[in-house]
Amino acid sequence: MPTRKTSSANTPGRERQRAATIGRVIEAAESLLTEGVPFAAISVEQVISRAGIARSTFYAHFDDLGHLLRALGEGVVTDIITAARAWMDLNDEVPRDELYKILSALVKTYLRREKLLAALAEASTSDPAVRDEFHRLLEAGHVELATHISRGQELGFVRKEIDPEPTAGWLVWMLERGLYQQIRVAPKSAITRHTRALTDIIWNTLYAPNR
Repeated sequence: MPTRKTSSANTPGRERQRAATIGRVIEAAESLLTEGVPFAAISVEQVISRAGIARSTFYAHFDDLGHLLRALGEGVVTDIITAARAWMDLNDEVPRDELYKILSALVKTYLRREKLLAALAEASTSDPAVRDEFHRLLEAGHVELATHISRGQELGFVRKEIDPEPTAGWLVWMLERGLYQQIRVAPKSAITRHTRALTDIIWNTLYAPNR
């Protein structure tokens, strides 16, 4: 007698379809933001029209547009954290020029996704769920930087007198606000100056030898 197939046999296919649908919705919303449509002005109708799905399909995967923004934010903040990992993974003396190269790559990653990150930051001021997700993602960066500082102190390339946890917190939030308030609105001709200034602040805080 043949073995009866169970519903679990179709699970991989359903999961692939679900992931593809979510990806189309996220891509549609991000394309609208990239084109300059403020997130507050985006409607579900615009998103589903661009994604080519039914309204019921949208609500099968997202509670509302805030939920969609949180999904968008998770991906883009993860991109920022990934770009910063070259910094977090340093295990030896940190030359200022090397830190500048790493932070330049981080700034470029931010600028590629700045409209989405700006939407996330702005929505976090009024939507508690977006705010919680935004803070959770930034906390991941806080933890990684604090770990980097502690490891650097053990290995001797980070200044010993620094308190890792609060210092990491200040630097992460400085970066988030600085990218939003400084880099996002700066003319292209000023990006290098801003990145040099950021490099000096971080290098002098963490790595500069005591004089």
